[in-house]
Amino acid sequence: MKKIILLSVLVCSVFALNDFFEDSKNGYFYYRELPPETEKNINKNDKNSTLTKVISTADYNSTFTKMSIPFEDKKQRQYRREQEKKYVDNIPWHDLNNLSADEYRRLMDTTREIAVATPSKQYVKSYASLQKFWVDKSEKFAKVWSVANLENPDELIYPKFEFSASGRKIRYKEKKKENKDFFTKFKDTMGYIVVIEDKNDAETYNRFDYMYKTIKEQTGLEYMIVDYYDIPQLARKLKIDLKTLPENFIMYRGNKNKEVYKRVAKGYASATQIVENTRFVFDNAILEEDKRPEHRAE
Repeated sequence: MKKIILLSVLVCSVFALNDFFEDSKNGYFYYRELPPETEKNINKNDKNSTLTKVISTADYNSTFTKMSIPFEDKKQRQYRREQEKKYVDNIPWHDLNNLSADEYRRLMDTTREIAVATPSKQYVKSYASLQKFWVDKSEKFAKVWSVANLENPDELIYPKFEFSASGRKIRYKEKKKENKDFFTKFKDTMGYIVVIEDKNDAETYNRFDYMYKTIKEQTGLEYMIVDYYDIPQLARKLKIDLKTLPENFIMYRGNKNKEVYKRVAKGYASATQIVENTRFVFDNAILEEDKRPEHRAE
């Protein structure tokens, strides 16, 4: 009698397990929701109802459990492929910028799985396009990060290094030519403003005066060293904190002679750093609409 009872329990368990694996094909991976009637048929308070057994991640990762999951039949496979094509065909290319991080993550994961399982030209191209979009986002993030550091420099910005002597010489010549070509355009529309606490502080004043003479030789741009207390309105506009002086800004006379101020360095920066940051800030921190027409990106 005990053997008969035990055999009955075992058979019921196996049927329940098979039901679970059949139902497990519904949902996210198969790109369709569970039928509404499925939940209605399950009554947790009804002792006669068959409750779906929940398998943990650890159980699913076992070899035995994976072997127990049946393969798709021909009809299921055809349905899945139809759903995959429908999924890729309906990627919202025109609206990618408005997707949430979670939506985009799921879009990337699902498209990658489809492309790897069925590497057709359409699927692979779709996944590659999503990857490019993500890379472009990452590059923009890196630029905004650098701009944010200049505007509120609590983080370090690391310069590019050339380690060999010949590499440094070549890089220096390239940079010198690039800077000359770049700054020639701004001789009459851009200059530097250095804000220090007290112009009567000869050591600080002379230090910046000497450095900006070097910068002027490289860029051709004029500069002014001003006392914090002489420019109260500008100090408020630029949100300059007396405790963080000195400050280094560019003043660009842009479209319709609009004055645009941008921080290029905080504290005692080097001439090289200020020149490099000036180019970076102009390219990435000033809106195209605020630039003169002749200075806008092509």
